[in-house]
Amino acid sequence: MIKKKEVTLHRYSSKVAVKYDLPSDQLEFTRLPQEIMERDAEDPEKHFVIIKARGMDAGFFELDESDDRKRYSDNPKALLLRGYSVNPDFQGRGIATGSIYVLPEFIRKEFPGFNEVVLGVNARNIPAQHIYQRAGFEDTGRRVMRPKGEQIVMSLRVEAGNPNG
Repeated sequence: MIKKKEVTLHRYSSKVAVKYDLPSDQLEFTRLPQEIMERDAEDPEKHFVIIKARGMDAGFFELDESDDRKRYSDNPKALLLRGYSVNPDFQGRGIATGSIYVLPEFIRKEFPGFNEVVLGVNARNIPAQHIYQRAGFEDTGRRVMRPKGEQIVMSLRVEAGNPNG
């Protein structure tokens, strides 16, 4: 198991090659990092984040400050977390929970103008819902329909100066 303090988040740098495949049951709910980066590389409102565990690239997600986030939150200071995945070579070792645990501090440091992270998790993706809940996300009661089904909107408040989010 990897301890929470061994998981860190970093803004994407072109010096990092984040490329891995995911099992089909996971691809049902997310895209591959390389597809997301190719699609959104030129969009200044989309920010790629690398999950590192013990210094190794272990996962990826995108923080989106485009108008898409308005479907998930009425808060103008909310970021939309999307495209979250952990490299299968690192799954089952606590990296997902650790990455969400360190997210508030990362937001305070890298995105100080924002105080909330929202996401939509597919209603059928029970494992992901549990990870987000354990890490402090709360169901907002809001639902968004997407091509792959109903999304449960979850939120994590990021309070200024609070080291635990």
